[in-house]
Amino acid sequence: MYRFAYRLCGEPEAAKDLVQETFLNAYRGYDRFRGDAQVSTWLYTIASRACLRMRRRRKGAPERELSLEEFVPASDGEFRLQIPIDGLSPEEALHNKQLREALDAAINQLPKKYKMVLVLRDMEGLSAKEVGAIMGLNERAVKSRLHRARLFVRRQLSARGLGEASDHE
Repeated sequence: MYRFAYRLCGEPEAAKDLVQETFLNAYRGYDRFRGDAQVSTWLYTIASRACLRMRRRRKGAPERELSLEEFVPASDGEFRLQIPIDGLSPEEALHNKQLREALDAAINQLPKKYKMVLVLRDMEGLSAKEVGAIMGLNERAVKSRLHRARLFVRRQLSARGLGEASDHE
């Protein structure tokens, strides 16, 4: 839950507060939990709503920058964990750094509705159905937003010469 909260908030202290608020709200509202979804889905829903409330309270505060350094897009559009390999050449290390920076920038440019779907689905590993339950969307809408988010990220990377069309691969 902390990892999810940190990705939403971007600050360690805000993430801790969000996790605390999430579990406190879950405890207070447990009698209203119907069991229609998994407990984890219910908790993600509580966390995402609590995050929105925190943002509204902090209007004017800068939006968080997602740090997605460990994820890179694969050819099938999914994000894969990039495991650092010791002994990279300076050129490979530079390329990886540029790719991470470009990926961060691309994801940060996504509208919130697409960013949230991308984080929940590709990074948190939730199913489209679970993401839909959290965001109040049907599965088709989740898949549509996810597709648009991935296309946007791919285009941004390609525009910088770092995507699939890159000659570094």
